Amino acid sequence: MIIPALSELYDRLSQDPDVTAKGDLPTIGKSRQKISFRIILKPDGTLVGMDDIRAMDAPEGKKAAKLHSIPILVLGSSKPSGSGLNPCFLWDNCGYLLGYKGETGEKEQKRIREAFSSFRDKHLSVESSVNHPHFSAVCRFLEQWDPGQTPSHLASPDLWISNGIFRIAGEMKHVHETPEIQDWWFHGGEEQWQGSKKEKEKGICLVSGKEEPLALLHEPAIKGVLGAQVSGAKIVSFNCSSFTSYGKDQSLNAPVGENTAFAYCNALNYLLSHSQYNTRIGDASVVFWADAPKETMDMEAFLFGAVTTGKTLPPAMDQAAVDQLSKITELLRNGELSKGKLDHADVPFFILGISPNASRLSIRFWYQSTFGELIENIQTHYRDISLARQWTEKNSNYPDPELPKPFDILKETVRDMKELPSLYSGVLMKSILFHLPYPDIIAQAIIRRIRIDKKVNYIRCSLLKGWLYRKTNNHDLTTMQTINPDNHNIGYLLGRLFAVYVKTQEDALGKDLNRTVRDSYFSSMCAHPRSVYSTVNKLYQYHLKQLVKQKHGEGTKINREKLVQEIKSHIPDNVPVHMGLEQQAYFDLGFYHQMNDFFTEKEISQTTKTQTTDNNEQN
Repeated sequence: MIIPALSELYDRLSQDPDVTAKGDLPTIGKSRQKISFRIILKPDGTLVGMDDIRAMDAPEGKKAAKLHSIPILVLGSSKPSGSGLNPCFLWDNCGYLLGYKGETGEKEQKRIREAFSSFRDKHLSVESSVNHPHFSAVCRFLEQWDPGQTPSHLASPDLWISNGIFRIAGEMKHVHETPEIQDWWFHGGEEQWQGSKKEKEKGICLVSGKEEPLALLHEPAIKGVLGAQVSGAKIVSFNCSSFTSYGKDQSLNAPVGENTAFAYCNALNYLLSHSQYNTRIGDASVVFWADAPKETMDMEAFLFGAVTTGKTLPPAMDQAAVDQLSKITELLRNGELSKGKLDHADVPFFILGISPNASRLSIRFWYQSTFGELIENIQTHYRDISLARQWTEKNSNYPDPELPKPFDILKETVRDMKELPSLYSGVLMKSILFHLPYPDIIAQAIIRRIRIDKKVNYIRCSLLKGWLYRKTNNHDLTTMQTINPDNHNIGYLLGRLFAVYVKTQEDALGKDLNRTVRDSYFSSMCAHPRSVYSTVNKLYQYHLKQLVKQKHGEGTKINREKLVQEIKSHIPDNVPVHMGLEQQAYFDLGFYHQMNDFFTEKEISQTTKTQTTDNNEQN
């Protein structure tokens, strides 16, 4: 399941020379922390200066470039939570490191002074044990440092709440990277730093099946999840006695070995910190990876991200990857993609969707299959929701997407993405990845939005078409990309008829009206057609008479009347009093098809007229 798969990923990545060379994956006893400044010291501990080592982001669109901290491997795990004093080894935030966090209240100032004292005293207590001149230089600095001098060396207030490290002038490595100091840390130094603790409880790890020390806390905390605490959150944790059993404390209720907990947490952090392995869908942060060597994993992750969320390949990717992505995307558009046309189709592939819940993470969805089966399910999804676009590259600068992404669909369910229910992203992704019926709540939300804003657009109707197909198993729907005159479903017919009425008013009176037939009667015609059926018929007759007055010609009036009579010939005399959700979806689909058909006819007419004019000019 989830933890074993992530643990195995850590094992593979830890053996990859490229990953280890970059220091992207911490080993046991280390952690990856965001560092913003470093303190430069002389060998005797005299301060040389303090450097701001933050990097500048490249500007994106309207977003201005900004400084951000640099991730660096340090000794020790993430900073422990809690209100006690917990200094870190040779790194920490400015309050601990320099005893300064800006102008604060007296109570906070007292806390900061205590934090600095604990950081200084803890390092002095192990100086003789570490026995290294670089470490002693740090100790001498801490003994003589005056916290009030901090602003004169760190001008930016942002640095006063950031993490820092030490370096000796003239040295290439930071103090914590000194081989002798690291050797001390890994051979008993970490235990000495942490102080006396009760003996670690041993038990059977639920993942490895071996007896080993069990993790009380699953460290490091998971960082990079959208909306979660900046300090990190956890997948496995217990903080209420009602969650525990058999007298077990904390995570001993779900026994996982320390090494396994360390491995899966770091593997997940690795995925979240590298954009090619993660994306956002609704409120969920989604990570994905393959059970394969990193080169293959990178390729499949890029392909998955491209076909589901529209991710673009990074410039560093070679031309072969770009060509393969173009080939697969084209096959997807044409509905011709299959396992046999994929490299490494049998490689296991994993997708994990997580979202924040206070200091914890909720699992939104979990997918485990082969890459080939995954892509085939995505192919089926795009086939089921395929629909003729209203806005294309030929008639708009903002064309509808050929392959609507999950995020595009979710945007159509709410007025503002801030209002998106947390449930939506998970149930939608499950239906796509596992080839399940699209959730009723998504269809309900889209129909509700249509009734509110009267916008019957391509993406909304694409999902409604797919929802109807998977719900009713009506195979005729798979070919209904455009209007189907042979579909006599009452909802579909009423939707087409109402579209004709709307178009007739637009042609007769124009679109710039204070209130239109669509504004006044769309919702009622969709849900309770009998209540307004006679009214919209009378309005149509009035607008029909106006067509000739507006110089549309008698031919337009006759053709429009023929179309109405053709549709009405299949509508019973007693139209429904109420239409259920399925019929309302058919109504919206019929409305979209008919309006799009009018639009297409206009395009063809204009093209024919242009070609005729060109021919006459040539003659």
